[in-house]
Amino acid sequence: MRKLILCALLFLALTPAMARAQGGPPMITDDPDTPGPGYWEINLSTILERHLHSHTLELPRVDANYGVGRRIQLKLEAPWIRESEDGQVRTGAGNAVAGVKYRFIGQEGQMIAWSVYPQLEFNTAHSSVTKGLVEDGRQFLLPTELTLEIRHLEVNGEVGRRFVQNGDNTWFYGLSTEAHAVPRLELIAELHGESHPGARSDVILNFGAREKLTKQIILLVAAGHGIRGVIDERPRFLLYTGLQFNVPGLYTFDARPPGR
Repeated sequence: MRKLILCALLFLALTPAMARAQGGPPMITDDPDTPGPGYWEINLSTILERHLHSHTLELPRVDANYGVGRRIQLKLEAPWIRESEDGQVRTGAGNAVAGVKYRFIGQEGQMIAWSVYPQLEFNTAHSSVTKGLVEDGRQFLLPTELTLEIRHLEVNGEVGRRFVQNGDNTWFYGLSTEAHAVPRLELIAELHGESHPGARSDVILNFGAREKLTKQIILLVAAGHGIRGVIDERPRFLLYTGLQFNVPGLYTFDARPPGR
């Protein structure tokens, strides 16, 4: 376990000259990047999460993001859930998440980029609460994301607070980066954690990749598992597969004089 953590930290710290930090799908940790003015980023994915006595499949998970100007991103995300536990299968609509990201410092390619990303998670179907697929009530997430670039090294970090209507509030945090294996392929790693009052913090180690298939489509893949936390609750295996659609394409954040 210690060797796995050490390898991840070395990957996060010793990225090569072509490294470019980026959070978001297929990682859990997000970053300050936005799609760009009038641009869409739509992630269609499947997420498999295996626990000691159960497994959960989100198929599909739709994550739609729209750029308003160069600094603002609007987000709406929702999954369909299939959960299997002790031979019983339950299905239903998962919670939806709506949010607004505002990058108030920097942009992609600059030394510092910094954003805030308030999000509201809410129930979409009472039947899913009754079945135990989701917790009853709303949750408000207030994270901040920071990308730091020093010479050829970029690291993306996120920390935030989760306010839970019918439960305990928690802190969550993450650290991620990526490196180009070849021009169209990026290899990614992250450590992501969440603290719970009176219990051990959950920590997940993830490795993944992004492959640019066309100018508009990117293949997203990641796999990981929980390396710390309550044994019955932490994921023994976590798999993310999906496609990212950029419409009309990937926006290029060119350098502009301050105030423009």
